[in-house]
Amino acid sequence: MELERYMAVCQAVCAKNRVVAVFSVFSSSRALLFEMMDPACASMVNILVLEPFNGCEVVAEAVRKAGYNGIILYHSWVTDKQYFYQAFDANAYNYIEKGGPARFEAVFESALKAAQELRRQCIALSCAGDYRQIDLQDIYFFETSMSHMICVWYADGKFVFFSSLSKLEVRLKECGFIRIHRSYLVALDAVHRLSFEQVTLVNGKVLPVSRRNYAALKSAMDKRSRQ
Repeated sequence: MELERYMAVCQAVCAKNRVVAVFSVFSSSRALLFEMMDPACASMVNILVLEPFNGCEVVAEAVRKAGYNGIILYHSWVTDKQYFYQAFDANAYNYIEKGGPARFEAVFESALKAAQELRRQCIALSCAGDYRQIDLQDIYFFETSMSHMICVWYADGKFVFFSSLSKLEVRLKECGFIRIHRSYLVALDAVHRLSFEQVTLVNGKVLPVSRRNYAALKSAMDKRSRQ
């Protein structure tokens, strides 16, 4: 009943902020860790709310060691100092004592906004059991590879995954990425030089620019240079 009550608060906060969210509830640390140790699953988690008791105190440390860099909230009736120290060591966003839902609602809404900022800073990609979490600032461009496959070119190399440029364009439109061609989505910060038919990137790569995308690209670059 308690889980359902607080999950309803989370759902209401997400609806208020027009955030589409999926919630999972785990009644044991073992069940939660089984899911979170899968990198592909962990990459989809933005906020993890923990009750640091009955074994769940080990979860935060374990998921951090596994590479989870999302938000962690401690939410508990327990006020023992050891759990506050654990929350600090796990870089928890907040420690909320259970009671009235008002403070939990306020903290969760704040955490939701922080999670959105974190998500804009990196992108998690996976394909056939392989997984990458790539900083957006390291990405040069995305390229259509084949049907329903995209290749991302970034500082450490390239990675092919299932998606579409249209979906990526919507997802990254506020993060400095722009469509320059039906086959290319480029990071504005990676553009070194622009001509009417092509761009030269900072890594030396030359990509085509379509006529329909040239004006928007030129305008975006001019705006960025003034910032």
